[in-house]
Amino acid sequence: MTDLWPAPFHPSPVRGSVAVPGSKSLMARFLITAALGGPGTTGRILAPLRARDTELMARALASMGVGVAWQRGTTEAEDVLDISPAPLHGATIDAGLAGTVMRFVPPVAAFARGEVVIDGDDAARVRPMDPVVRALRDLGVEVDAASDSAGRAVLPVRVHGQGRLAGGTVNIDSSASSQFISALLLAGPRCEGGLVLRSVGPKVPSAFHLAMTVDVLRRAGIQVEEFAAGGAPADREHPAVEWHVHPGTPQLGTVVLEPDLSNASPFLAAAMVTGGTVEIPRWPAHTTQPGAQIVDIFTAMGARAQLRGDGVLELTGPQDIAPLDADLSDVGELTPTIAAVAAFATGPSALRNIGQLRGHETNRLAAITAELSGVGIPAREEGDDIIITPPAGQGAAAGGTSASAQPAAPAPNNPVIRSYEDHRMATFGAILGLRIPGLRVENIATTGKTMPRFAQMWTDLVGR
Repeated sequence: MTDLWPAPFHPSPVRGSVAVPGSKSLMARFLITAALGGPGTTGRILAPLRARDTELMARALASMGVGVAWQRGTTEAEDVLDISPAPLHGATIDAGLAGTVMRFVPPVAAFARGEVVIDGDDAARVRPMDPVVRALRDLGVEVDAASDSAGRAVLPVRVHGQGRLAGGTVNIDSSASSQFISALLLAGPRCEGGLVLRSVGPKVPSAFHLAMTVDVLRRAGIQVEEFAAGGAPADREHPAVEWHVHPGTPQLGTVVLEPDLSNASPFLAAAMVTGGTVEIPRWPAHTTQPGAQIVDIFTAMGARAQLRGDGVLELTGPQDIAPLDADLSDVGELTPTIAAVAAFATGPSALRNIGQLRGHETNRLAAITAELSGVGIPAREEGDDIIITPPAGQGAAAGGTSASAQPAAPAPNNPVIRSYEDHRMATFGAILGLRIPGLRVENIATTGKTMPRFAQMWTDLVGR
């Protein structure tokens, strides 16, 4: 095994401030919305994220004819990205391992004149594509795709664009990922008759990401109506299962990219597992990012948190980490971070309703349970749940009164956490390394997918 990163061991309280780069999820939605604007419209993103996923999205749009111009500032916060819509044409697109690129681009490709081929890394070719392929075919788009062993569509996907899309009504089973619905919602305004989208099948995961998509469209001047089951208007208690997107020309204008709150979660987890204090500047008071839920989750596990008047989130970890029993279906991307913290809790934790994570960058349920078990922390899958049972006596943070004698569970000599080319499994390993001496993480560079400087940022925090 090569490229093993020695994870810093730091059982005493971690203290520091971390400026987190911008949100990948918001950035992808801003890029698509601006690219689908009409003649004379422009989009400008301030403090854009330069990471593998966002670079791949920008290149994908540029290869179809969209004007994309990066302007470097003195600091990342001063960078600017300008997007200029243009008539779209055929192209060959590398999606890498970015779910936003492989799912968001095919509906955009329907508006191109010519053939658009979307492919990606080997690991991307097993990720689900069937719902978006079927939806486009139902809307009259000619789409070719490879198939998995069950006959479901996977990459590569070939879209035969005709330069227009009539729109209409389409049913979609997006239980594997909310990205399928977001992909079609983002393309909806350009449909000549608008788009009515109905979710069928099991509950849609990650309602927060759908709220983010709708919010971006509305900020760009697009009318979107949301309806719950039975036809009543959707609200917080009754989530949307049907969306009506009215035709229009999105006008993104100038937007400031929020920090990526999901990417902030590993740094907050460092405070949790060491009983330390970590600050995150520019934490938004109001946001649609699902990563914001990490504060409530960690508070339930014993943390103290406050959003100060200067916009800084301050979180202090507990002496004893409380076990968690929670439905994470809407915040699945936080699961690896939560699992790493739960590994040091005072009792068993149940992370529930996260079956959709089997179709992420890797099968995260299998990866989390295998890697925890490999370092002496029993974990298992039960249906769509993960059950983590920390060995007795390790639940308190090392800075607390009851855990200073033992940093973690017994682990094998020179333990290694495999990352599976998954950025969140790599950060999961870094969190475990704070309490497990000698732990190494395979291919920490995979964090460049959304956070290119993660290893240095982590070392800087722990070094304090």
